[in-house]
Amino acid sequence: MNRGRLIPSGRTGRVVWAAYGAAALIVTAAALLAWGRALLLRGPVLYGEGAVAHAAILTRSLEAYASTGGATFTAANYPPLFYVGAAIGDPFLTGRGLSIAATLFVAAIIAARARPAGRAISVVLAAGWLALVPVAIWGPALKPDQVALALTVGAVISVERRRVALAAVLLVLAILAKPTAIIVAIALLLWIARYDRPRLGRSLVATGVALSAAAVALLPFGYADVWRHVVTWNALSWTAEQAALVLFVGVLILAAPVGGALAARGFRGPVAAYGCAALVVALLGGREGATINYLLDLAAAASLALASVAPAIARTPSYPAIALANLLVAVALLDPLGIVPGRTATTGAWGDPARVAAASAALAGDEVVLAEDSGLLVATGHQVTIDDLFLWSRLVARGAIDPQPLLDQVRSARFTAVVSEVELARLADAPGYERARWDPALVQAVEVRYRLVARAAGGLFIYRPR
Repeated sequence: MNRGRLIPSGRTGRVVWAAYGAAALIVTAAALLAWGRALLLRGPVLYGEGAVAHAAILTRSLEAYASTGGATFTAANYPPLFYVGAAIGDPFLTGRGLSIAATLFVAAIIAARARPAGRAISVVLAAGWLALVPVAIWGPALKPDQVALALTVGAVISVERRRVALAAVLLVLAILAKPTAIIVAIALLLWIARYDRPRLGRSLVATGVALSAAAVALLPFGYADVWRHVVTWNALSWTAEQAALVLFVGVLILAAPVGGALAARGFRGPVAAYGCAALVVALLGGREGATINYLLDLAAAASLALASVAPAIARTPSYPAIALANLLVAVALLDPLGIVPGRTATTGAWGDPARVAAASAALAGDEVVLAEDSGLLVATGHQVTIDDLFLWSRLVARGAIDPQPLLDQVRSARFTAVVSEVELARLADAPGYERARWDPALVQAVEVRYRLVARAAGGLFIYRPR
């Protein structure tokens, strides 16, 4: 089988595979180094990580979904599985470590699946997965996405191996990490009903048992409270324009793996069902506030499909040539980790790590702070009042929550500092995601009662009472 070396017999094939492998390994190495720095930072690199860290801390006392009233707002808009894991120790260390381990687990599955094509090809395809823009950005995220993804991939492989009971348990666990895993669970159940009917009964029984166990596990958190946070508050507006934008980015960065898997007929069996479900998840990216994490399932499904036909694609230079071009275009245009000289990272990319040290220095004497990114407050040991300003503002716009308690706190200068990532006086000129985080009434209250006193490193704007 020529294990350990490239399979293509022609010189062109070997050269192209070597070029693609080198590029994928370089991007992967840059990503892994960045993940390591993020792990050591013990602070936020993506918006929304603060809300997850805060919810994880509250999970220790089963208060993540509790109604606090007043000005306090806790998003906790995921089921509790990831929060429970991240609650062990420092969430920025434990939770990020869980995500990294889950991402590397998927890479290992891809490599093992591609092993019939030889060790070199399997390593290249696994590196190609890690080098994909959504994976490079979200691989170490303090979010449940990667853990849910690893559980989902494990379930797909289990269905392939006719271990449907194990798959059912893994899927329920994935749902307890991230609700969109429900779509994959439905797709796999439909596949079993159509192509593996003798095992359908066992699958349904195992699913029922796993769901019953999940219901018991959720009981301490309160069903109504969990439903409000995870379902009601997550029902933000969906637009076709936003969905089209996510799909456009998906085409830009996943054209090679998806197209290669389709051309080589890699989407077969449960992986085909997973691919269909992943496309539906990508369409859900039309939800307000969604970003490229909605492409993670599609990236995983395509990578699994490619790995399953690795011996076929390894014999031709076509796939590595297209994949190399796709990778270079994605990195050049989106620059997910800021590795292209002279370019600014875009499309859901990380914030400046210098923000953590800057916030620690600027807020050393403060106790009660309102921050656009609550992760800075969690990292520096400050009290958190609003842990997800974006969700708070969207729910205020919907009339789902009362903004008055927070506005009263701001108008009475209860906060000794307000920290934003944009100058509020110029908010109208800021990107759309910035405007979505700041409710107009809140901006007005801050501008009336506070003044800009400093611009700290990492793009932070510090406001203090007039």
